[in-house]
Amino acid sequence: MKIYLAVLRKDVDLKEFKMFLKDQKIELTDHYKVIGIVKLKSDKKLLEKDFEKFCESIEEEKDNFTI
Repeated sequence: MKIYLAVLRKDVDLKEFKMFLKDQKIELTDHYKVIGIVKLKSDKKLLEKDFEKFCESIEEEKDNFTI
């Protein structure tokens, strides 16, 4: 499973977004409400164009943090 981070649009209807995710068999694992970011889990590759209605951007989570 791949994990993705997405920045939600300010005017997004969360109920509609959750229904979309359920239809696409995508799991919403976390919702960081204060900063408007969601964490999604999916077996298939998620494309930004499929989420234009709900998200400003979406990308695969990477383990490349450095200090």
